[in-house]
Amino acid sequence: MNVILRGEKIFLRPVEMKDIDSLMLINTEEVREYLQLVHPINEVSERKWLETLYSPSANQIVLAIVPQGRDEPVGTTGFHAINWVDRNAEFGIVIFNTSYWNRGVGTEATHLMLRYGFEHLNFHRIHLRVYEYNKRAMHVYEKCGFTVEGRMRQARCKHGKYHDVLMMSILSDEYFSSLQAEP
Repeated sequence: MNVILRGEKIFLRPVEMKDIDSLMLINTEEVREYLQLVHPINEVSERKWLETLYSPSANQIVLAIVPQGRDEPVGTTGFHAINWVDRNAEFGIVIFNTSYWNRGVGTEATHLMLRYGFEHLNFHRIHLRVYEYNKRAMHVYEKCGFTVEGRMRQARCKHGKYHDVLMMSILSDEYFSSLQAEP
């Protein structure tokens, strides 16, 4: 198994074609509530995405989130729109198996990705976008060291109501300072 990063609860590995059935859980309304994804994804489009995911021209790194002792992913996480010159990327994560929500999986995956981004890929800045109503995600991001740096007012319409989109980021010096502060 191609494990990239290992934590206590989970490990991160490349997404494989065998993961299609698990990946299709992203279509549930409960999960899509927190994603930019508007239209359902079918297996054909998911296979096409997987075929190009690790091509040399791909400007992203996406990994499967797999609980220890299991083989099928419960989510994915990654860096998107990687800018190797300015050394930054947009972070994304989704736990599509909702039975793994509120169990520390997202927090551990975020910590592992920050370590990977700053310690191995030499990023200077990692940023993300989160909907103001996604309190669970905002709590995780703040716990992992992200700070709010901006707000796109009423940029998300959900259930007939407009919501702000928050921009958050963490810089490499903030990440490394937090490591020194740990007991």
